[in-house]
Amino acid sequence: MIGYLSLNSLRQMARFGLQSMLSVLGVTIGVANIIMLISITDLGRRQTMGLIGDFGANLLIITPYIDVAQGPLSGINSAQFSAHLPDEARAVVAAAPEIETVAAALLMPGHVNRGERQAFTTIQGVSQSFNVLRGHQVASGRWFDAADLADHRRVACLCSTVQRELFEQEPALGQAIEIKGEEFTVIGLMEQKGRVGFEDIDNRVYIPLTTAQEIYEFAGVHGMFARYRQDVSEQLALAAVRRQLTQLLTADQLLDETFSIFTIKEARQLLLSTVGIFRAVLTGIASIALLVAGLGIMNVMLIRVMQRRREIGIRRAVGASTRSIVVQFLLESVAQSLVGAALGSALGFAGVLIYCTYAEWRPYVSPLTVATAILFGLGTGALFGAYPALRAARLDPILALRDEA
Repeated sequence: MIGYLSLNSLRQMARFGLQSMLSVLGVTIGVANIIMLISITDLGRRQTMGLIGDFGANLLIITPYIDVAQGPLSGINSAQFSAHLPDEARAVVAAAPEIETVAAALLMPGHVNRGERQAFTTIQGVSQSFNVLRGHQVASGRWFDAADLADHRRVACLCSTVQRELFEQEPALGQAIEIKGEEFTVIGLMEQKGRVGFEDIDNRVYIPLTTAQEIYEFAGVHGMFARYRQDVSEQLALAAVRRQLTQLLTADQLLDETFSIFTIKEARQLLLSTVGIFRAVLTGIASIALLVAGLGIMNVMLIRVMQRRREIGIRRAVGASTRSIVVQFLLESVAQSLVGAALGSALGFAGVLIYCTYAEWRPYVSPLTVATAILFGLGTGALFGAYPALRAARLDPILALRDEA
């Protein structure tokens, strides 16, 4: 019986082709949205966690004050993005016996030119140990040495995106580029890191920190990394950095309102909280598409009930039970959802593949994500198909047979 009704459901879908297509399209878009948004969010989390893992375990991140007490994004505003640390903070933190190495960075957006070619990028002035603490190594050429920083040399290390935009397939090492009207020599090419979300980590140019401070006339830095000794606990390292930074405070300043000090563990947790919020929001947005699709299915099925009143009346007159009528229309609704879920899964896979190709990530879609999206799609069909099915089953067969529509 169920097999016959299932086959009949597919026949009815073909019979009402345009209506069925619109219903299927809604479910397809909803399921594809869920698969794409959840998968891309998870892939972004994995990529970012991998980049954080490059830092190593015994590392502290020091930035201008960021208020995260009300949530991972609540305290970050434009004023804090433009804040900086005094340049003396590097030497003060490095003086702590618990600290092995300190690296600082100054970030400036700007154009880099080579003849008629131009690339808009982030120019980072960095100290000598930055590449080691940041986990971004040189693929060819060399990194900055002490003499480069001491002499404020005009030298640069290019990441892969900038190298491609300025040189294409031409060799870049030893060539000249222009930054802020001054000529720099390319001495190193960095290994490729990929994208995080829509941000291209490889769209960077590194120059010596002292050179950046000179050409941009900026005395401070935007952030620091401090690696503490392996035999020192995280708590002792934090206490040591706090103790050292208090030397830079004036009488009316408080440490926790001037500097933010994060451990890798805290940075990872902050990231996971942020990604969790985005995932919940994006899933909610994708679910709205399925809700709209469900309303479309319900409307289409109600129209079919009205169009098939005579057919329903005949079936009831020859002995069809209320249950069989309900099952028939419910299966039609679920069949539409099943087709939409299958097409949506394929579309979601394609969308993730296209995005990963753009972001240069390894594509991956969790089977759990696909199963969740399909179940949501089928649940939508069953939920919103229930009322039209009950409406059909409750039709009076005598009144239905009088309908000549």
